[in-house]
Amino acid sequence: MPNPSGRLRSAPRRVMTSVAMMALVAAGWLGVPQIAAAAPDMTYHPQPRLGILVPIGPPDYSVLMSQFVKEKTLKYGPFTYFVGTLKQVPTVICIQPFGGPVTRAMSAQAMLTHFNIKALIYPGTSGAHLEADQMVIGDVVLGAKHVNFANFFMTKAGDLIPDEFTAESAMGRFNMLYANPTLLHYLACSATEVAAKAKMPDWVNPGVTQAHPKIFYYGIQGTSTMWLANKAFIHKTHQVFHELDEDGDWFSAVVAAMYDVPFIEVSTISDSIFEFPDTERGIPVPPKSTDPGVHVKNASVLAQDMSNRIAVALIGRYGEKILKGHYPTPETSPVPDAWYADAANPRDLLKGKDCLP
Repeated sequence: MPNPSGRLRSAPRRVMTSVAMMALVAAGWLGVPQIAAAAPDMTYHPQPRLGILVPIGPPDYSVLMSQFVKEKTLKYGPFTYFVGTLKQVPTVICIQPFGGPVTRAMSAQAMLTHFNIKALIYPGTSGAHLEADQMVIGDVVLGAKHVNFANFFMTKAGDLIPDEFTAESAMGRFNMLYANPTLLHYLACSATEVAAKAKMPDWVNPGVTQAHPKIFYYGIQGTSTMWLANKAFIHKTHQVFHELDEDGDWFSAVVAAMYDVPFIEVSTISDSIFEFPDTERGIPVPPKSTDPGVHVKNASVLAQDMSNRIAVALIGRYGEKILKGHYPTPETSPVPDAWYADAANPRDLLKGKDCLP
C-alpha cells in the first residue's frame, strides 16, 4: 500500500521548515562551512518516449522487463533510468531507489528533466478503502481522479476538514488532479482486456465467486504516507475524500501536471482489512508450495503483476498514439461527481472500434 500541502493561511510555526533551513544554510547565515556543489548533469534526450515509474516493492519486475528491450542505462543523481523500447514503443523505466511516494515523485521530476516524456505511467498496488462486498484483492482501480487524503485539519472533536483550512486551497489547480478523458479511455480498454483473462488464486479471495477482477473505471485514488488498518479511520477519510484505495501516486501526478505531462495510473488491490479483518494488515497468507522448486507469489506480487500487464497492454495498444498526440490534463473534473460514486460503471469508456480486442 502504500502529504502535506502548501497553506493559504498557515498556523504559527514552532519548527523551522527544512526548506527554510536549507535557504539559510545556502546563504551562510547559520555559519555552516560552504562546500562547492558539483554542477548537476543537465543532459536532455529529445526523443519522445513514454515514462514508467516502478515501485521498489514488491521486487518482482519480470512482467515489465520481459517485454522491455534495453538500449542503455543512464544514472542522474540517485536515480537509474533504463532506456529502450517496450512493445517497440520508445520507453524509459525508473525503479525508485527506496520506498515512498515522495521518492517516486523525485524520480519522476528527474525523468521529466532529462527525457522528452509524452506520458508518465504508474502501475502500482494499493489497499482497499471499501468494504469487502464492494472491493476485494485483485480488483483494479483506474486513476480518474487523484487526492491526497492525508491533507486535512483534524478538529478537537476529531472531525476532518480537507486541505487543513476552509479558505481556498493554496494548492490551486494541483489540489485535485484528473486523468485526461481520452487516456482514461485507452487505460479502460487495456484494463478490461487484461482483467477478462485474469483470475486470482482461491486463497487470495476465499469464498469470493467473482470470475474476474472488478474494475473501478472512475476511481478516486488516494495517496498519503499513512498505512491504515483501522477501519474507523479509513471510513472517516473516505467520507471526506471519497478515495477508493490507498497508495495512489498523487505526488507524481502533481509533478507531471506541473510539467504539462499527462499522468496515467492503475493500481491493483493487494490488501484489504475489510476482506481479512482478523489479520494485522489485511494481507492473506499464501499457501506453502508442495514443490521445493516452485515459489508461490504473494498477493502483493500478484497485484503488481496485474497492474504491470495492464501497463504493457496500454503501451502495446496505444503507445504510438500517445507519443504522437496531445493530451492536456484537465484543471477541473471532466465528468460529474456522480460518476466517481458509481466508479465500476464504465459509461462510454469502452466504446469505439479501438477498444475491441
